[in-house]
Amino acid sequence: MKSIEQMAKEYADLIVTVGVNLYKGQSLLIKCAAENYNFARLIALSAYDKGAALVKIDIDDLSLLKKRLEVQNEKELKVVTDYSKIIDYEMMVKDWAYIRIDNTEDRHHLIDVDANKLSIYRSTLSENHTLYMQSRMRHENAWCVVCSPGPVWAKSILGESGTEEQLWHLLAPILKLDKEDPTQAWLEHNKVLKQRCNTLNQFKIKQLHFKSSKTDLTIGLAAVSRWKGGGDTLPRGANFMANIPTEEVFTTPNRFDVNGYVTTTRPVSVMESRVEDLKLTFKGGKVVDFKAAVGNSIMESFFSIDEGASYLGEVALVDENSPIAKSKQIFNSILYDENASCHLALGAGYPFCLENFEQYNEDELIKIGCNRSLVHTDFMIGSSDLDIEATTEDGKNIVIMQKGNFVI
Repeated sequence: MKSIEQMAKEYADLIVTVGVNLYKGQSLLIKCAAENYNFARLIALSAYDKGAALVKIDIDDLSLLKKRLEVQNEKELKVVTDYSKIIDYEMMVKDWAYIRIDNTEDRHHLIDVDANKLSIYRSTLSENHTLYMQSRMRHENAWCVVCSPGPVWAKSILGESGTEEQLWHLLAPILKLDKEDPTQAWLEHNKVLKQRCNTLNQFKIKQLHFKSSKTDLTIGLAAVSRWKGGGDTLPRGANFMANIPTEEVFTTPNRFDVNGYVTTTRPVSVMESRVEDLKLTFKGGKVVDFKAAVGNSIMESFFSIDEGASYLGEVALVDENSPIAKSKQIFNSILYDENASCHLALGAGYPFCLENFEQYNEDELIKIGCNRSLVHTDFMIGSSDLDIEATTEDGKNIVIMQKGNFVI
């Protein structure tokens, strides 16, 4: 059995080589919580071993954010630095890679904060970084989101007696760190996801029908919608993997063609606050009614961010036999929980999931049906009783999933 130190080193190497596929002379920005700094440093060391020109680590301190939300008014919360836009510009122009370590260790600081203030802060931040966010959504630069095991996250998953070491061993098969060569194992897994996408694209799906005991929803796809999964290709021809782990195949739906209702099956963090058992009702693409057993006020704030927050930007399919789903754990991290279950995202759609997306400007994307928004938040809807049937452009009906598992 591998030691924790060996797994951490191999995980850091995997993120650098497969995640952002760093090339010699490229620079890298890593964003993380203070509690994840040690793992961020491991990634930085690996990046320098691979020939990075410069690695910067940006600390995202949610305890300081909590204090700011407590003592500042709405006008003060809209104050942002001018130089952050300059950094975004340099990252886009000089092709920096970007890695974000999810804040699984300090998210609890924001549990009881003012939802309206948090919404104002998040919206201001998103507006300030709009160009870079759009660039990432178009996959113009390499980026990767990961998690790092820590004591707080371990207890949130495994209970008060849970340890960081136990969490590493739980994640090892999910991250393929139990394999002799994790990098090769991920490359092989990527081939499986690509084949699944190829099959779905060959069907030329016009509409998907999701049906379970708590869901009855139809989602239309644009004629130019294409399924993606695993790694993707940058404009310069190199591959990268935006999420590690990843089990999903996904596409951009037609924001105007969503009807029916859907109910979430796993908790989700919305603006750093927990939302559970959320029922969404759609008509003509828009959420016209919602009710959450936990976090209803947070959802009210979420939908007030902008018009696009009320429309879908992503539909993703995940087999209930994925390693994450089979673990039977709630990970309290969207990165892991979304890869355990079929899910939908409210907010911005991915232009790169549209054929010849490079030729469309922002207005044209909306006309095609690609949603635009300052947010992109995933909600898990998969279950062992979920069936999905597709209607193709030529009118055929094809069963895609039965009882949560692919049958294609």
